[in-house]
Amino acid sequence: MSFWALILQEYKAIFSNKVVVLVVFIGSMVYGLLYPMPYLGDVVSAQKLVIIDDDKSALSKRLIFLVGATPQIELLSEVDSLQEAQKLIESGQAGGALSIPKGFEKSAQSGVGSVVSYMGNASYFLVYGAIVEGVHNAIDALNDEIRKQKSHNLLSAQIISYEPIALYNPSLGYINYALAAVLVFILHQTLIAGCGILSAYQNKLYKRGERGYFAQVSPLKLLSARVVAFGGIYVCWFLVYFGIFFPLFGVSVHADLLEFWCFALAFILCCASVGVCLGVCLEDESIPTQVVFISSMPLVFLLGFIWPSDLLPEFLQEIAYLVPAFHGVRGFLSLNQMGADFTSIIGHFLALLALGAFSFGIAVWILSRKREG
Repeated sequence: MSFWALILQEYKAIFSNKVVVLVVFIGSMVYGLLYPMPYLGDVVSAQKLVIIDDDKSALSKRLIFLVGATPQIELLSEVDSLQEAQKLIESGQAGGALSIPKGFEKSAQSGVGSVVSYMGNASYFLVYGAIVEGVHNAIDALNDEIRKQKSHNLLSAQIISYEPIALYNPSLGYINYALAAVLVFILHQTLIAGCGILSAYQNKLYKRGERGYFAQVSPLKLLSARVVAFGGIYVCWFLVYFGIFFPLFGVSVHADLLEFWCFALAFILCCASVGVCLGVCLEDESIPTQVVFISSMPLVFLLGFIWPSDLLPEFLQEIAYLVPAFHGVRGFLSLNQMGADFTSIIGHFLALLALGAFSFGIAVWILSRKREG
């Protein structure tokens, strides 16, 4: 059987296996479309805030006006006590509260200084961050007004100003923060699962005594064709994800086309090799799916885009280097979100080649031993 005829047989086996079709095609499409949906409005704004004004002064009312004028905050109501504000926050009617103490105007005008307390639901860090930003902006604006009142000659109340610049995530939202990495991780998981399912299924058939096309060629030739066949499918998925889904969901893409595909092919072939290595070790096609999806949550935290890798225990950092997604996510984030040169990710590129070659070699050896046994 020629190599191209073998690839054709592989495609027939892929499309005739309902579980593989479910994971590789339906799973990749559904996850790719549905996962980003809740985060399309990823910039948090207009968080409801309750006010506790114990000063009832002109300055406190001015601060309340400035807070309500920020895009991050929507004033909900004014309450008489902290306990009432807490009930509104606990019930979900408000995201936070601003407490202005008695003597606020007097202390501010005399230069003694006054402490304004604000609180937000830190269980949702984006909500809390929006409240903090809005209150900070309002307080800064009020400080400017007070300084100008005390010194009319000042053209600007701030001699030194600051301008925050959000590198690689200009919207300060979830889309460029994590979604770009999660979409790559979805392709990683479905590719490994698909290769593993087909390999385990054919192992089961071989053990039963069935001698299909997969038993008529050498393990090296069979697994090479499988990697190429799945690679062709996932080249198409990369075109869909990076060419359609990324622009559709507003994910930045800055990579050079040649550098992108050079890295993408290394990633695809590595994942396919790991998948066949997992599959040839098994004889139950349901296990690869379980292994892949049970490992998904731990792997997400190992990849370093949700939680910094440097803060993980050292042994977990070392384990992460053995996961293709670690190198793939780091490489694609550098190329796409940061516009980095290929030389800056050459270490991840070589790691993918090494992991892929090692996994493929182990898979061929294991399948050969099973055939001999």
